Amino acid sequence: MNLLQYFDQQQLIELKANDWHQHTIGAQIEIYSVDHFIGSDFPQLVLLSTCEPGDDAHLFDIRLAFYKLYFPENRLRIADIGHYVGTPDELGEVLLRIKEFGSIPLVISPEQSASYQLYNMYCQREETVNFVSIDERPDLGEHNDLCGEDNWLTHIVGHTPNYLFNYSLIGFQQYLSNTNQVNALQDFHFDMLRLGQIRNSIRISEPILRNADFFSFDLSAIRHSDCPSAFKAGPNGLYAEEACQIIRYAGLSNKVSSGIVSGWNAGLNDPITPQLIAQLIWHFIDGLSNRTPDGKIGNENEYTIYKVSSTEVEDELAFFKNNRNGRWWMNVPSHNRSHGKPIRYHMVPCNYEDYQQAMKGEIPDTWWNTYQKLS
Repeated sequence: MNLLQYFDQQQLIELKANDWHQHTIGAQIEIYSVDHFIGSDFPQLVLLSTCEPGDDAHLFDIRLAFYKLYFPENRLRIADIGHYVGTPDELGEVLLRIKEFGSIPLVISPEQSASYQLYNMYCQREETVNFVSIDERPDLGEHNDLCGEDNWLTHIVGHTPNYLFNYSLIGFQQYLSNTNQVNALQDFHFDMLRLGQIRNSIRISEPILRNADFFSFDLSAIRHSDCPSAFKAGPNGLYAEEACQIIRYAGLSNKVSSGIVSGWNAGLNDPITPQLIAQLIWHFIDGLSNRTPDGKIGNENEYTIYKVSSTEVEDELAFFKNNRNGRWWMNVPSHNRSHGKPIRYHMVPCNYEDYQQAMKGEIPDTWWNTYQKLS
């Protein structure tokens, strides 16, 4: 597959012709070319845009705002491959090829329904995945042949065969969300964090993103005053600073291998939204450039182990704190104890608050949800 045949790079050529300061992204970012197919020294991140015909407003402004920013302190190789001009059905295969080259594809698109193509990329490899969306409501509309802005999540959850092990929704607003849909997601033991929970402690989103294979960030999760062109802009939502911190958590995750930033109204024109999208991309790259290895999770030489007895479950709860980066994990047993087989454990990211909760005799929600899905 010749990847470049699917992309228009005219914007990139125009932008790279500018006289950028040597420390800006515009001076350092590469235009993806045939040279990247040779050898094994691929960019760590590949930026691309996609949209429906006629919805490409903001894309040049987003790139311009992004190129103006200064590189994070810890630099890494990034490339911009341009604007995708192929069919929606081919996008998943194109993303897969970028990923197979060892790069993380980061998509910018006004339509969040492109998230389905990210999921389709993993389906082609028959990989079981954990997916996180940052959104003001679950997009669980009626399932039909067309995947759109109101039902793309329905297409992911209802995909056959299904490779979705866990779905997490961060920052949703209860009064905007259909109660039946929220209850249905909870019945699947998926992770649901309301805006108020994030506001109380943004750190609770970090373990969820650490466990994600890919993420989808809908700008509608951000309040209107901070993101005027959000597709479903409202008076409440994440602050811009909170949004940047959350997407930085995604970059820090050693597991995240793709993502999308989406959900703006291409018919509106304001100077703030392109700058915010550029800064979201910057914070993801900053997290990516600061990734630290987790080593062999649970290894006694690398982790401090804490064991907690509980009257609510049969097994001890074991927590593991990484001595290098301070991240917490816990092990969750599977239900299979038949025929004398040893108990198998699933390592799940958590935080110090989960350990404190267990010390009070309470089972953390993440432990319980994972335990149910493993049954």
